[in-house]
Amino acid sequence: MISSLTNWSQSQSGTYDACLRGGKFHFTLDREDLLFPEICDVAVRDNSRRRFLFVSRVLGRHWPVRPSLIRNVAARLAEKVARSYSGEATVFIGLAETATGLGQAVFREWRHTGREGFYIESTRRPTGGKVAFRFSEVHSHATAHLIHQPGIEEDPHDWLGCARNVVIVDDEATTGATGAGLVHALRAWRPDSPFSAHLAVILHWKGGSGLPPDLNGVESIAEGRFKFAEDGGFPASPPPCHHADSTVTARRGVRHGTCDPESLPCNLVATARPGERILVIGNGEHGFRPLLLAEALETYGASTWVQATTRSPILPGGAISHVRHFPALSGEGYVEYLYNVPEDHEYDRVILYTEDSLPAVSHPIWTVPALEVYS
Repeated sequence: MISSLTNWSQSQSGTYDACLRGGKFHFTLDREDLLFPEICDVAVRDNSRRRFLFVSRVLGRHWPVRPSLIRNVAARLAEKVARSYSGEATVFIGLAETATGLGQAVFREWRHTGREGFYIESTRRPTGGKVAFRFSEVHSHATAHLIHQPGIEEDPHDWLGCARNVVIVDDEATTGATGAGLVHALRAWRPDSPFSAHLAVILHWKGGSGLPPDLNGVESIAEGRFKFAEDGGFPASPPPCHHADSTVTARRGVRHGTCDPESLPCNLVATARPGERILVIGNGEHGFRPLLLAEALETYGASTWVQATTRSPILPGGAISHVRHFPALSGEGYVEYLYNVPEDHEYDRVILYTEDSLPAVSHPIWTVPALEVYS
């Protein structure tokens, strides 16, 4: 339903070039469990610290994705992790905000096979509860991350504090610096309990220096190398934010962890007609429950897609054919973005499933045609 503006070419197997306004990419893939152009597109960030952006076709963030594709990728990653960790109790950490949906989807596949584990998300939205540790994502538009401390009701086995295996789930790894920073902070928080740490990502880009020493390995759907050359002429980028949110207290939820994947709330009632085309949109870090809603609507015979809003500014072009921006739905005050949902979209219904209160009637999100909002 969404057309890419990227100009792709392939000279030989595993070698791709992608041209778009703002830059050119050259990719050399050493391994593709799924063909690279089927799982990835490209765009240019409105961020002077890192201009390139890999727009996943299987993540459900910037691009609308069928739930079955997310499940497929999550199952592949969970199985790869199991080969490394032999099914032992494992802590999964989904990185905010991009991989909160994928992270819990991988954990769900892990639990579906009878394996034990614990899931928690990094966040930029404090709940008011105790914070275990903090780390930074230096190239991001919002650099601050924190991990809340679970209570005994969320983590009765204290797996965050003692499990020997930790898996950090993200969409891609270029240098591994963010994952290494998380692992370093976790080791400082639990200094007497050693563990092995892996990344689980859709794309692993291998550099000349290899992985940081804090990481023991990477599981991925595809891996290789890339080069990006800027064309220049970019507008001034918005300034980065180096602190966690401070205006609105976020819900506790999986920000304090869980031993079982989330489910839809009992009071959320949604139905669909067979053949309806429905886009379900999560907001920010609220990514997994919108996936569950899209899956539930499929049981009525609807064709569904899922994606989410983000605080990451991206320039039009490549995988980004349309940009909406508006005050954050959380009420926090930053600018939030929704990509690739134009005025002439072809969905019968667009359902925004927000984790916060319903947006005010004057909020610009209501200009999306055929919009419904659940919270």
